[in-house]
Amino acid sequence: MNITGIKKLAKEGKSPYFFSPDTMNFFNSKVYKDVRAVKKGYLFITSEVFGDDTRDYSLRLIDCEGSIETLITKDNLKTIKQLMRAY
Repeated sequence: MNITGIKKLAKEGKSPYFFSPDTMNFFNSKVYKDVRAVKKGYLFITSEVFGDDTRDYSLRLIDCEGSIETLITKDNLKTIKQLMRAY
């Protein structure tokens, strides 16, 4: 699975607007290429900026039905990547 597959799963499943251009622009979102298969689905990383705040990085899980859950949010991409590897 890659990010393209995750976007397709979300769109066709329970999170059809998560990766929409309007949503991505509103939250100034970025999606990272890192993907890891786990028992419950796939882990992936996004980041968002809210107003004048610093960029936050989130480790997320998408399940086989396209439902997306935020597992943890931090202000450091390196930490999120380490948590992804440890998951």
